[in-house]
Amino acid sequence: MAALPEYKGESYGVYRLKKRPLVILSSGGDDVPKALKLGKPNWQTAPTVIACPYYGADEGEGRAGFKQEFVERIRRCEYPQFVFDMLPLPGTKESILRLDHLQPIGRHHDAIEFTQFCLTEEALEVLDEWLWWLLMGYPEKDGTLLYLREEMLKID
Repeated sequence: MAALPEYKGESYGVYRLKKRPLVILSSGGDDVPKALKLGKPNWQTAPTVIACPYYGADEGEGRAGFKQEFVERIRRCEYPQFVFDMLPLPGTKESILRLDHLQPIGRHHDAIEFTQFCLTEEALEVLDEWLWWLLMGYPEKDGTLLYLREEMLKID
């Protein structure tokens, strides 16, 4: 077992990963100078981004999708952890952004593929408000999201 040494207090995990579209919420901060990293494991200071993945909403080949009734509720802004979107990418038509799946991803070309797409300033403000709602338990007063949510909930 030399390739997989056993250390006290540690265990191994095996994960399947699927390449997904995501929104980068933070570039991860400044790089740490080499002098402060010498002699220490790379994981301690490796640069990461904080990202949030999208999942295909519709059923498809090899994709379970979400129940249509649930997608309709997400579309009406009923849940702080789910955001409905239509991505400008080939493949799935409707997508769900899972804000409760925030995760660090290595800021390396092997770990992440950047595209030319970028949220507008207004979209970033709404996303900030949505994160506030998820983290604090209530939408910001007088925010765009609160107005949007109130209007969407009126739709039958």
